[in-house]
Amino acid sequence: MGDVRSAWSDEELDALSMRVSNTGRWGPDDELGTLNYISEAKRRNALGLATSGTVLSLAWPITPHATPRQPGEVDHRMFPSPMSADDYLGLPMHQQGLTHLDCVSHVAAPDGTVYNGRRLRDVVTPTGLTHGSVFAQRGGIVTRGVLLDVPAGLGLDWLEPGQEIRAEDLDAAARHGQVEVSAGDVAVVRGGTAAREEALGRNVFAPGLGPDAIEWLHDHEVAVYTGDMPDRVTPLAARILGLVDDDDAAPDASGDGGDVRRHEGSDAPDAPAAPVASEEDDRDGPPTRYPLPLHQIGIAAMGLVLLDFCRVEELARVCRELQRYEFLFVAAPLAIAGGTASPVNPLAIF
Repeated sequence: MGDVRSAWSDEELDALSMRVSNTGRWGPDDELGTLNYISEAKRRNALGLATSGTVLSLAWPITPHATPRQPGEVDHRMFPSPMSADDYLGLPMHQQGLTHLDCVSHVAAPDGTVYNGRRLRDVVTPTGLTHGSVFAQRGGIVTRGVLLDVPAGLGLDWLEPGQEIRAEDLDAAARHGQVEVSAGDVAVVRGGTAAREEALGRNVFAPGLGPDAIEWLHDHEVAVYTGDMPDRVTPLAARILGLVDDDDAAPDASGDGGDVRRHEGSDAPDAPAAPVASEEDDRDGPPTRYPLPLHQIGIAAMGLVLLDFCRVEELARVCRELQRYEFLFVAAPLAIAGGTASPVNPLAIF
């Protein structure tokens, strides 16, 4: 099992949040967040990466049938007729296993603020978000994608449950792929979770970025973070999100993962800021107001656009075969006015 304890205190995370804050950077009314890093020149240069015509989908299938990876919270109804076929699709946007784009007002910091200094309670209405919704992203994401294969950079097949990815690990992955991450890139970060699952079975305790790796994304002006690790899921985070019962909250290197039943309405690991855990409940270090720092700092402070739950194993294989870890990245959300997220089918084009 990888390391499951972050050495960062809440006071240090508060300071980090202030250091990486993009509040006001692109004006007081900005709703795009880090997508502002993608310039027209960046898009033009990225289009030149599509040289062979090979296209890979990075989306997991949407299925109404429950699977270990996706719990099947999908209402799919068919309405056939003699002349046509019609259907209805309804689904929670932030559910486990659904490939989706988050908006910049999806998650609040511990103090209740969302991106650009607004209060979450002020932007949420019964009919949708009044600021920072996914509708602002309707122009789509067209830019350079870079695969950062963290296990490969460390000489591993996959990372272990709960393992914290540090800035130096992202640097090692970039060296492995012989790429330099630059402003406006989509960072596709592989932890090897699907490969580990295939070999050892499902485990709900996911590896993920540690605080200094979040700062690394800020320093490199990454436009979108995606990959197979939406956030680092420690035992504390898993309990808060309802991924495990209290008696089953210790990471298990066997891959069993304990009781993985989800609470009604849970959308882990892509959830709003969680309350402070009591010391009695905590088995992962001191109580913290940051159980999901990538979301709570990345989205709320940086305005970082997160694309959760991408399939990356085929992408990693193609990158290895071509010895090329950069590609044209394309994704576009549905134009949902006031929406907090949208399902997407991200494409990597070589």
